[in-house]
Amino acid sequence: MKSVRHRHDDALSRVTWGAFEHLVAEHFRRQGYRVEHTGTGDGSTLAGGGIDLKLTRDQELVVVQCKHWNSFQVPHDDVHQLIGVMHTVGATGAIVISSGEFTTVAIEAAAKFRHIKLIDGKTIRAMLGPVPEPMDDAPAFAEIAAWAGTARPAVRHANTRQARIDRASAIAAVAAVLVMSGALVVLYTFYIREIQQAQMAKLLETRQPTVSPPQTAASLPSVLPGLTSAMRASIETARAHPVVVHGTPVARDVVAEWNDKPPVTATIKDQ
Repeated sequence: MKSVRHRHDDALSRVTWGAFEHLVAEHFRRQGYRVEHTGTGDGSTLAGGGIDLKLTRDQELVVVQCKHWNSFQVPHDDVHQLIGVMHTVGATGAIVISSGEFTTVAIEAAAKFRHIKLIDGKTIRAMLGPVPEPMDDAPAFAEIAAWAGTARPAVRHANTRQARIDRASAIAAVAAVLVMSGALVVLYTFYIREIQQAQMAKLLETRQPTVSPPQTAASLPSVLPGLTSAMRASIETARAHPVVVHGTPVARDVVAEWNDKPPVTATIKDQ
């Protein structure tokens, strides 16, 4: 598929495929043809056997295939297909109409057959004249079939491609906002609240007064720096548990001698 050399951006390029077929059909009605619309309005050529319109006038039978392509060129395959259909139905002529462009090979293929005609986007726009912009409050396409013999009304449709793109973009934007909001709620619930609680607990812990352990009365004064830890432990043990000597034998005469001795204080005084 080859891209078009010039892409049209007008009302005709924004109408639906079905509306494009109806515009072409109305143009040939004004030319005196009796038009039989066999297309499906969605670009499918299988249902109508590759034919969207059948034009009859006097002894003429012309089959028409509409290609509402704005981005890509119509290739030669469609031209060859319509040539085969023309011979199958016994038509006297065939027309391929595109709202865009044809490839060079397709133009060369059609030039070899004098009964086939190609109408590109510039030519069909000149044939149809100004086309109103599509409107949202459109009547059903079935009502457009009653246009014969009357002025061409505005072509409207309820669901253009651009409208569908805009709605899809709006839905995607709303979905993105909802997802981000949900993510923020989850983040606050499971993370920020935990962080705040941890900070509050730490603050309360720093405000509590520090209680120093009570000193024991039996601890040694700090005026003995020369004592080692082993010596301190031995003294503390001795204070807590004094040595008691049991069963020491003392002779009676020794006791009596001790009793006869004067007190130590009296001896010191006499001296």
